[in-house]
Formats: sequence, C-alpha cells, structure tokens
Amino acid sequence: MRYLPRGIIISCQLEPGDPIEDVSFVVNMARAAVHAGAIAIRTNGPIHVEEIRKSVSVPIIGLVKDRNYEAFITPTFDHARSVIEAGASFVAIDCTRRQRPVPLNILFESIRRNFPEVGIIADIADEIDARNILPLGPDYLATTLYGYTPYTNDDNLPNIALVGKIAAKFDVPVIAEGGYTTPQQVELAFQVGAHAVVIGTAITRPWLTIKKFVERVKPYL
Repeated sequence: MRYLPRGIIISCQLEPGDPIEDVSFVVNMARAAVHAGAIAIRTNGPIHVEEIRKSVSVPIIGLVKDRNYEAFITPTFDHARSVIEAGASFVAIDCTRRQRPVPLNILFESIRRNFPEVGIIADIADEIDARNILPLGPDYLATTLYGYTPYTNDDNLPNIALVGKIAAKFDVPVIAEGGYTTPQQVELAFQVGAHAVVIGTAITRPWLTIKKFVERVKPYL
C-alpha cells in the first residue's frame, strides 16, 4: 500500500521522560483514533507498530527515532526494516539537510528494492528540503520537522503557509504536521492544499494539557 486517503492522521507516540511507558496506552489511543474517524496512525518503534497493527486495520506510518544522529527519524535501513517487518504500511524518514549516517538516495533505494509495496513519507523542514528530495520519489511530503532544524528554529507552529507553498509548487501530496492543536488550524491546512493533517501532542499526550491547567492555577493555591 502506497496510498493514504485524505483525512486526519493521529500520532500515537511516547517520548523519554513521559509518565506512561505501557504500550497498551498507545494501542488504546490508536483504537480510539480509528473509532473517531482517523485514516491512519503514526507511531514510533517496531514494538508499538506491531501492537497497534493487532488492533487496527488502517495504515500505520512507522518510524524509529534514533537521537544518536542529527537526522534522527529512521536514519538507516535497519531502522526502516524493523518497523516495516512489524507491520508498517509506510515508513517516515528524516529528509532534512542535517548530517545522517546513510545518504538518502541509498536509503530510499534499499527500501524500494526490499519493500516495494511500502510507501515512503519524507519528513522535511522547509521548501528546500522538499525540492531536494523530489528526485528520489517520496510518496508524500510531511512538514513534520519545521521548527526542529537550525534553519527553521522558531516556535511559529503550525506553519500553514509552508504547507500551502509546497502543495502549490510540487506534485507530491503534502501531509501537514507540527503544532496542530485546533480544528480551525486543521481546516486552514486543508484549505491551502494539505492531503492529510497529523495531530499528536494535543490529543495523545494529555499530561501536557493537564500541566497547562495546573500551572495556570498555581498563583491561586
């Protein structure tokens, strides 16, 4: 499968330091997302991919975050293979201009040769990243890494304008990701040309939302 329907993708991931480590939390969030109408799930690591695959039938976008590298999202073929063999329909790859252990052309070629049925989502940070990766033929461009590179280091999220620019200039479908927290932002992303929108922290890391409430009332306690 190398096609994603249009709609909402929910990112069900846990980060180091999160108060929850139980994989069942991620699985249940994925099930809830699909029940509510999500068209796909994005998740980190082969264990989470495997367990989510047992519970949902929608496409799974798999990735591996390896922070030993600057380009840390699925930086090697071994990372990609681990989530694909666990059941991922797509693999997300850091396609920014940061240093990486394997050239992108070799990584793409290895995935295409060994897993031709698996789609590749190019996580980019700006228009230059998108233009650079087009010759390798990604199935989708995702604005995941805007704000996380030295050349896009600001907090102006979500960058809906970037989605519009990429959608207008390139033929590859664009997945809007990064800082989407309201239905209005999601609607705007679709209006400027997004194929799909990923929502993550705003939904699947509720402790961060709780913390905002707690911090707000501290002066009154």
